[in-house]
Amino acid sequence: MSFFGKPSGGEPRITFERIDLAAEPPASAAELSSRLLADRLESRMDRAKNREEDFTEAGMMLVAADSEVEGQLRSRGAVRVEGVLRGTLHAPLLLLEPGGLVEGTVHVERIRLCGTLRGTVVAREVEVVRTAMLDAELVYDEISIERGARVRGLHRQRDPEPAPAEAAPEPAAAEPRPEAGVEVLDPALMATAAASTAALVAEAEAALQGLAQATQAAAGAVTELAQGGIKELVELEAELRETPEQILQDAVTA
Repeated sequence: MSFFGKPSGGEPRITFERIDLAAEPPASAAELSSRLLADRLESRMDRAKNREEDFTEAGMMLVAADSEVEGQLRSRGAVRVEGVLRGTLHAPLLLLEPGGLVEGTVHVERIRLCGTLRGTVVAREVEVVRTAMLDAELVYDEISIERGARVRGLHRQRDPEPAPAEAAPEPAAAEPRPEAGVEVLDPALMATAAASTAALVAEAEAALQGLAQATQAAAGAVTELAQGGIKELVELEAELRETPEQILQDAVTA
């Protein structure tokens, strides 16, 4: 027997690999990203559910679908709004259900928005579900927004609170440092230099006194010379002039 006109003796060997048609094809990058996002949302919703249960233990306030509340509202537990709430709300948790409406200012630790909100929200955590309609100013630490939610307004993340700074120890009184270019001398050396300077000053004063005395003596000599010296010079000149004549006379007499 032969295939494609080839003799049976030279038939090629054909191997088959097992193919499981029931297995799922490998996921693409987009599918992996969507699965990862879904897992994150699911884990976040689980944590939110646990927190809601914690707040519920403290008591829950309900604004029913057929009711409307207006004014200032404070609660130590969770607040669930299925109807209309207008005014100011302070609570740990706010659950705004689909069909519910909140208009005003909301201060909470955590808020989950599934309905309509207009106004201002200050919260640590904000969760916006795809059914939410939001036209407000949001100030938050963390936020999550599902695709499909309609969100408008000013949204900004709250600045983290600075850690309390430890009181810095008071600096010890530092010794005055000399200015640049000024040489600091040893006090002992300064005392020695002062003593040497005083001795030099005393010697200089003594020398000046001696010089003054010599000057006075010279002035007296000049005065004496001026008074009697001229007469003596005249007599000496006369003697010198008479000396040759006297010598000649003595020679002749001899």
